[in-house]
Amino acid sequence: MNEVVPGIYTWSRFSEELGFDFNGYAVRTSAGTVVIDPPDPGPNGWEALEALAPFDGVYVSNRNHSRAGAAFRDRLSVPVRMHAADAEQAEVRVDETVRAGTTIGDEIEVVHVPGKSPGEIAFYVPASRALIVGDLVIGPPGGDLSTYPDEVIEDEGELLRSAEKLLSLDFDALLLCDGESSPAGGKERLNRFVEAAKGAAS
Repeated sequence: MNEVVPGIYTWSRFSEELGFDFNGYAVRTSAGTVVIDPPDPGPNGWEALEALAPFDGVYVSNRNHSRAGAAFRDRLSVPVRMHAADAEQAEVRVDETVRAGTTIGDEIEVVHVPGKSPGEIAFYVPASRALIVGDLVIGPPGGDLSTYPDEVIEDEGELLRSAEKLLSLDFDALLLCDGESSPAGGKERLNRFVEAAKGAAS
């Protein structure tokens, strides 16, 4: 586990099937540490994570990112939270739901970014100028941002509108839950994706 930007820690598990990392994040807040889309940290990873106690909860960005959420709930004794629009289709039991504009402590704002699924959320951390994104965009190693195949995206137009909406936020770090993140220059990277997608759609 490493501190990718001040106050935000990350760890990864490599997906042989997809060829990139699944990334989890732990964000320190005044309400406790927030865990986002956690992959299994492995037997040697729990100690480093537990050093970030106390914990507020496990937050899942979309219905496909349950990952090790149940193990984290049981081990850390915290609830699993997700947007209501995705909760019923998640592979993990969701204890509480969140909505757009929910804040966690004074440090994180939940942003609704539907498109791939109706209840996808992102996490904006203004003090770190960071944005944590689940499946809205992914980062294949060494390449520009992309999306999952069309057949798994519910509404491509809405996905693009959600991505464009994020550009109104003040962030530099774009921290992806799937693929290669951008600890710096992330907003420019997302803007290139949006402009290319708009050009392809026109």
